[in-house]
Amino acid sequence: MKKIKLLSTKSYSLFIFLIYVFSCWLFIFSLNSCKSKSKNSQTEQLPSQIVTNFTLFESASGQRLYRLFATKAYVYEEGNNSEAQKIVVNQPHILFYDEDGSVYSTLDAKKGVVYTQSSDLVAQDIVVVQTSDGTILQTDSLVWNNRERIITTDAWVKIENRQGVIEGRGLISDAALKRIEIKSSVTGKSTYEF
Repeated sequence: MKKIKLLSTKSYSLFIFLIYVFSCWLFIFSLNSCKSKSKNSQTEQLPSQIVTNFTLFESASGQRLYRLFATKAYVYEEGNNSEAQKIVVNQPHILFYDEDGSVYSTLDAKKGVVYTQSSDLVAQDIVVVQTSDGTILQTDSLVWNNRERIITTDAWVKIENRQGVIEGRGLISDAALKRIEIKSSVTGKSTYEF
């Protein structure tokens, strides 16, 4: 038979001390982890309102510029900068108006953002613009600059109309797609003057 040697009192005390120190360290580490998670959740901004079947009208000097419809809107009113004050919309459908009040183009997308201070719009994810003359613009993202009344993107674009099809990367245009500048990588065939 083998004899089992027990730890000396001194070794046993050291062993218990090390377990205690390790347990304390583990406890403090877990508390710090919880604190950092709660700080992150506190900085995440929650919407002040959630609206279903949302409609927004934008005008300047009595002239209608656009009307936006969305299935759902998340309104963020808190924040010090202009980008914090916004409305995030699901499935936006936007009507753009000319000086006579007639619709000259529509925009559809999966999601979008309205910056409330500037009334600029950002449309994202399968963006389609269709004009009253049948021109269709397809892209993945588009920005409406309300002050300058232009649409821009750096993404791939495809423009189709009766005269042909043009593709490229990046675009600057008016909302009626009458004055279009494709920034680079232009391909296609059209009699349409860009």
